[in-house]
Amino acid sequence: MATRGNSSERWLVGGVPRRLTAGGSLRAAHVFAALVERTDAAQMAAFGRRGVPLLAAAIAARSRGWRRSLSVASTQLVPPAGLSLFRGPVRPRVLDLHDHPGRQALAFGVPIDAGHSRALEQLVDRNVDRFAKIVVPSASFGSLCAIGPDRSLVIPNGTDTERVVPGPESGRPDVAMLSGAAAGRGIEQLVEAMARVRPRFGDARLRLALSGTSRHSAAYVRDITSELARPWLSIEAVPYARIGTFMAGAAVLVIPHPANEYMDVATPVKLFDSMAAGRAVVVTPRRETAAIVTACEAGIVAGSDHVDDLAAAIERLLADDDLRRRLGENGRRCAVARYDWKLLSTRLADEVLGHAQTDGSW
Repeated sequence: MATRGNSSERWLVGGVPRRLTAGGSLRAAHVFAALVERTDAAQMAAFGRRGVPLLAAAIAARSRGWRRSLSVASTQLVPPAGLSLFRGPVRPRVLDLHDHPGRQALAFGVPIDAGHSRALEQLVDRNVDRFAKIVVPSASFGSLCAIGPDRSLVIPNGTDTERVVPGPESGRPDVAMLSGAAAGRGIEQLVEAMARVRPRFGDARLRLALSGTSRHSAAYVRDITSELARPWLSIEAVPYARIGTFMAGAAVLVIPHPANEYMDVATPVKLFDSMAAGRAVVVTPRRETAAIVTACEAGIVAGSDHVDDLAAAIERLLADDDLRRRLGENGRRCAVARYDWKLLSTRLADEVLGHAQTDGSW
């Protein structure tokens, strides 16, 4: 039976996206869903320009003007002015820290000046200091962000296995990748690897589904469309509602994250969506993605970050239909059994509400 929270405990969950796009927004939409259902929590949208006034209004309404107890959970870093609203009976209980904006920018090669970098570090530090528990996508991510195991709850990223389902194979040796439309994702390396695959598989195509991550995404897509133009390469805009169909059209899905400490601790949503789609995956040897793919027997970890090793892994799967299908089936089973958002959300709610019943210290 599901654990229910104390009926007298009121909850507010902030940072819930209005629409699903990819990555962090998918996690934000799902991770606290069971907590919301069990506690009848009020929800508010992601913090935009009017985030703090809206947060203040939501807290005032739910706590009756800061007179009644209120527990707050957030899927998003709370602006400094918003943190000041957590006072008296209003307690910041759980923060889902699924990205570190400063460290992520550095990993992706996004130029930020020293002042902005310090401000982002301070924003994370202030949030971590205020919230009682920090939800992280991997223990290694928590370590990278200097969050000890006593403060953290590990809930990996996941997938909606009811929405993302295996489709019929196309019969073509197509390779595909889901990615944010920005540098630092390994897109250019994958294109180079596919150029080395094609002498053996002359009808192989590479399909890239790129989603916007910032105001610079459109310019990035224009640039790579021009610079990487190949007759066998297509760059597509695929809404989340259609990613299952998109992935079903591929024989192999690839996540070619480059080597850096941030990517080593990431558990990208696209990995679990790829597994849910029932397609074998190829990943570069990043710590967390390699561990998941190996444990689930869902694909191949490239021997190194060199494009020759990435190409060799892709070729091995394209050449062996039985292996490719077996790994894809393994990935689907693993996604359903371990990484469905409903399971992960339930686990988080159990941890939070179970602790609330036995120990009111956070």
